[in-house]
Amino acid sequence: MPVFIVGAPRSGTTMLRLMLNAHPRIAIPFESDFIPKFHDRLGDYGNLDDPENAARLLNDIAEQSFVRRGGLVRDKQAILARHPASYADLVSAIYAVYAESEGKRRWGDKDPDHTVRMDLLWGLFPGCRIIHIVRDGRAVATSLRKLDWGSRNLLKLASDWSWRVTLAHKMGMMIGARFYMEVRYEKLVREPETALREICAFLGEPFDLEMLDYHVTAKGAIPADSIKYHRNSVQPPDASKAESWRTQMSRSDRTLFDEVAGSTLEAFGYERDAPRADWRSWLTRFKYTVVNRW
Repeated sequence: MPVFIVGAPRSGTTMLRLMLNAHPRIAIPFESDFIPKFHDRLGDYGNLDDPENAARLLNDIAEQSFVRRGGLVRDKQAILARHPASYADLVSAIYAVYAESEGKRRWGDKDPDHTVRMDLLWGLFPGCRIIHIVRDGRAVATSLRKLDWGSRNLLKLASDWSWRVTLAHKMGMMIGARFYMEVRYEKLVREPETALREICAFLGEPFDLEMLDYHVTAKGAIPADSIKYHRNSVQPPDASKAESWRTQMSRSDRTLFDEVAGSTLEAFGYERDAPRADWRSWLTRFKYTVVNRW
């Protein structure tokens, strides 16, 4: 069964993907960003049991930016030779051919956007394994605010994190513990071997020490133009990142984050740290709701 890594952006999905990709049996490419998008457009392609329709869809998938950057579609003829008759067949063929080119037998995918489309993944691949990596939302927000594509609005970031992890958790509970697993980012960086052994047991795969040395080949597994967004992911696990938000978030920001997502933090076992609201937090709220709404 395929393996899907989901999680809110900046929760450690890339690091976990690199760890699992270092396993001698598992191939998880750079995020492809196409499965839900093309599923929502299947009406444009007709019945995929027609080889011409399947080939046309494959050609369009192959032209997707993330697919090209990650080198996912390496041999179109080998993919079509598997005679995909449905979208699930075609997706499986794409990843299976990729895995074989890496000398591996099991494929997976990692995409933060899949966190809210787990129902689609399950519908396409019933029996798949889904790993939801959860990170303290305050650390997620702190990381996102540093990126050129991330929002600066803490209220928006807190709400988005809470919505994503809660929705994924609820869908996971419906799928069941045999197929859905939650992993804490904090445990992954503090006790990587213990966490990875638990993940391997969940996947039914033997633990391999190469997973702990993922950083040795990590840069080669990420497109060069994306390294700047994943500098920490290509390094050995750094336990200090787990609590970095404590020194990087202002008092007012901690207060406001707790107002929006404190109950979610608590539900996932994180200690709440909410200074009492004062005039500074009021001014900060004004900035996020009126001045800088993005």
